[in-house]
Amino acid sequence: MSSPADVSIIIPVHNDEGWISTALESCLRQTLDTIEVICVDDASTDSTREVIEGFQSRDPRVRLIRMESNVSALQCRRVGVESAQADHILFLDGDDELAPDAAKRAVAKARAANADLVGFGVEVLNPDGRTVGGYQSRLRHAHASLEGDAVLPGLFPVGKPAQGQLWRYLFATSLLRDAYRMLPAELVLRRVNDLPVMFLVAALAKRYVSMEDHLYKYYFRRGGSGHPVEELSQFEFYLSAIDSIDSIAPAVSELAASSADAAQLHASYDSARLALIANVLGYLQSNVNPALRTESLALLHDRVSPHDVVTAAVTFGKDALEVLAEHGTRLVLGERPVRSVLLVTATLTTGGVSAVLLSQARYLIEAGCQVTIAARRAGSDLDGLPDGARFVEVGGDGLAERVETWAEVCRRDAIDVIIDHQILYSRDWPAYALMARALGVPTIGWIHNFALRPVYDQGTLSTFLTTHLNALATLVTLSPLDVAFWKLRGIAHTAYLPNPPSPMLLESSGITEPKPAPQGRLELVWVGRLDQHTKQVRQLVDVAAELQRLSVDFHLSIIGPEWAGFTEADLAAEVDGRGLSGSVTVVGPLRGEALIAAIDTADVFVTTSIIEGYQLTLAEAQARGLPVAMYELPWLTLVQDNHGLIVAPQSDATALARQIAVLVDDPDRYQRLSAASIEAAERARSYDFRDLYQRVIAGTLPPEYSPEPTLDDAKQLIDWTIFYAERHAPGSRARRRAGRARDTSLAGRAKRRLATGARGVVRTVPRLEPLARRLRSRFTT
Repeated sequence: MSSPADVSIIIPVHNDEGWISTALESCLRQTLDTIEVICVDDASTDSTREVIEGFQSRDPRVRLIRMESNVSALQCRRVGVESAQADHILFLDGDDELAPDAAKRAVAKARAANADLVGFGVEVLNPDGRTVGGYQSRLRHAHASLEGDAVLPGLFPVGKPAQGQLWRYLFATSLLRDAYRMLPAELVLRRVNDLPVMFLVAALAKRYVSMEDHLYKYYFRRGGSGHPVEELSQFEFYLSAIDSIDSIAPAVSELAASSADAAQLHASYDSARLALIANVLGYLQSNVNPALRTESLALLHDRVSPHDVVTAAVTFGKDALEVLAEHGTRLVLGERPVRSVLLVTATLTTGGVSAVLLSQARYLIEAGCQVTIAARRAGSDLDGLPDGARFVEVGGDGLAERVETWAEVCRRDAIDVIIDHQILYSRDWPAYALMARALGVPTIGWIHNFALRPVYDQGTLSTFLTTHLNALATLVTLSPLDVAFWKLRGIAHTAYLPNPPSPMLLESSGITEPKPAPQGRLELVWVGRLDQHTKQVRQLVDVAAELQRLSVDFHLSIIGPEWAGFTEADLAAEVDGRGLSGSVTVVGPLRGEALIAAIDTADVFVTTSIIEGYQLTLAEAQARGLPVAMYELPWLTLVQDNHGLIVAPQSDATALARQIAVLVDDPDRYQRLSAASIEAAERARSYDFRDLYQRVIAGTLPPEYSPEPTLDDAKQLIDWTIFYAERHAPGSRARRRAGRARDTSLAGRAKRRLATGARGVVRTVPRLEPLARRLRSRFTT
């Protein structure tokens, strides 16, 4: 070489005969003449070596170093670095190219900024030469310059995917040599072999600068990534990525001992390690044959703690939680005594979910358990917190931090079992359940609505739940038909329990005599939230209009708070518009004695719900002796063998009004219904909930709470799935009527804009398809 080299270009090669010529030509076309090109052949078995020797014979700047055996690109680069004669180094892979002025511009930038590390842009190309914009954008450098202790967190920011590609930097040779000296001399890394070096370089660098110019051409051409994994040995190759980051753990500890910010150093390292674990999880989810995923996940858990696996998924790839849930080992209740229980909700309120949770807390405390109540959001109302219960808010910036706080709560309070009441209302619950499972703590999921609620809502929640429910030890629902649905979906660990009685239901236990039959005007009452979507409050106006047409002397009180933008004024306007203001009063919310008084002055409780999980207001009204007029909701445990009800077909306001009208002229029937209501309310109070909740957490519920699906269950589920799906079908009577009604309020118009069209039935419940075929032959003959 006629003059000293300014830049050494190091190319590790292995069986690159198809591309190495192009790579070398890009080096020899450099506008900076004072370069050397060091090719380190990692024991190629093709003609790669001969191609390099041909270039070497024509240009003395090309050097060839031959490795006797295949030792990985890590060692090849190391040998190249030790052999380099220039003060600066560029790396080039054997199937990529350098821009013609890469060496000149990068070294000029380094000298002008007195930097030992220079980042530059990368052009990412498909084999046909088209730009791969997404990956190219991800390789863009985020900082113009960094100095000292800021270099590492700038290049390896906590919570961001780790970028360790050596070929997008120019290095001071001395910096690289210092980094390699911190690695074990004989280290061989088959996967992600550049990231450990880059991390140590970032920790050692004094000054970093970057330029936007694209000085490197990276081709998506070959390699081990992205191929289907059909054997465990192939997955072990991907798994070896974790070895690369683990290999520098001693070096990181050594650097931390002399660092001014050891905590930041460890945080960046831990984040990079989690990013690689998440990368492996991504391959497991996307590339591994489903038949191998359980074994592959077991191999990952042999290498990495379950805690770190969940943290990696939550931080870098939430989609991977599905594969952890589906292919991880489900914890079983009853394997250890339960002394401490964690009950979970979003916030404690005066609503139904919180009421159930608080009742559970009281029963479990009475049973001798330590109870912690956790809210995942701020703003809880603690007035109803039982004596002896702990309360904690699970805070944090972002899901990963909140899940780590969750783990700390589980450890601090020595939690044995978790009951999560949020699985129908949040898609983050699998992260918490899987973290608890990683700690050996089983989670019981509690669903507070009918299983077909996602179908009625036209959402995808049913599929989401099905793919994640293996993260739970047990799924608790509210009816036998719910159990049938989930078992038909493949969730065998499902049971049902009724909801505990409310304070009003308990206080009404002294009422044993039926109400007298109404004399004169018939007083009707409806209690709930003004929710058109599930409570169908506008149907009350239709019922009232039909009663008026039938010349029934009646008055209807509608009691409840506004909901989802639908106000008392909205409903009152509709009442007035139908000429019913003398017969229907929109009362607004009532509580306590005022609510009881309103119910006691009524003769009949009316409910128009289209879907419910456990309609506690029904039991509360019956406890006061009121017959109930309702649309059919046959799965509700409260309606089973309940003779205090008069039932009309779902959403048929005319039929419901006529059923109510009959009561006016039949006082004996009214009294029979009232007496039956009191009996039904007593059954709702009769469960030994303390015993049931103890059995739930111990995994010893009697078999009758987890019945097997029957053909009749399947028929009901198919019928209701079709009913809910067709309500949203274009041209359906229900949709046309709902459209006309929705035009009367802002909230209604907003709902119309959010409508998404009908959902398929068999797609929603695919395991019902074989039963559907059997049912067609049975129920159509």
